[in-house]
Amino acid sequence: MGLMKRAVAPVGAVAHAARRPTTYAGHVKELTSTVVTVGMWPTGFRDRGLAELGDPAEPSPIATPVLLVHGYGANKSNWLFVRRFLSQAGFERLHALNYNPLAADIPELAARCKERAEALMAHFGVDRIHIVGHSLGGIIARYAVQVLGLRGVDVCVTVASPHGGVRLAAYGSPLSQLSPFASGLQLRPDSAVMTLLRSTARPVPTRFVAYYSNLDLVVPARRAKIVEPELAATNVLVKDHGHLSIMLSRRLSTSIVDQLAAAEGLPGYGAPVRPLGGARVAAAQGPGEGRDRPSVALG
Repeated sequence: MGLMKRAVAPVGAVAHAARRPTTYAGHVKELTSTVVTVGMWPTGFRDRGLAELGDPAEPSPIATPVLLVHGYGANKSNWLFVRRFLSQAGFERLHALNYNPLAADIPELAARCKERAEALMAHFGVDRIHIVGHSLGGIIARYAVQVLGLRGVDVCVTVASPHGGVRLAAYGSPLSQLSPFASGLQLRPDSAVMTLLRSTARPVPTRFVAYYSNLDLVVPARRAKIVEPELAATNVLVKDHGHLSIMLSRRLSTSIVDQLAAAEGLPGYGAPVRPLGGARVAAAQGPGEGRDRPSVALG
């Protein structure tokens, strides 16, 4: 019965959302965002690594750097909109990591993420950093922090990342089947990587914030949340966006800025958003109880 309920849950969610006019606008935004993403892709192909960073001695309104990790098949052009909002808020030490998901698996990509984050902190002479990852990028960031023990990460933000795995990955793609190091197949709910993330969840200094949407057909809402109570994550619903259009959402960008600015103690941003009612309450509940409720909703 439980298996059947989980199988039809996405259908019910879409049917429920279809009752609202904003649902159709959301799908239009997703289609438009796909065109925009494809158009921007060539502009973010080149990656010069740390060579593109500015002079570490140059003053910055906010000393803490921010590392951006894109999703499967994308590149750093994915962050154009989010970067603008972060930069306007004073986060000038921004750096996007480019990677090829067909040439390395998730553990290797997480190791690169860890190495780049440590290099960024060393470059700017600081001992903390924020990481923001979209889709697969969020899993890479979480793996680097939780499994590889990356230190100094104050806030780890994930956007539409499949923390619960995605069953679509079980079929892979023609390209991923050709690569023995493909990361796509490791996003299956029962893969060794996803099992490891669940089994090694524990309290860490890093604060996790996971954004998800009700109209994401690639990573359904319930799979984009971090539900392990040990991580005390804040799950934030960004209504009526798809897997790509969420990256062009003003609500998402301003919320990420609010989260990071509050962590920096900047005036006017208040305290960081925390889970409503306390995430650790879920530990005392039965399996799955209360886990489909958003901690915070935007819009």
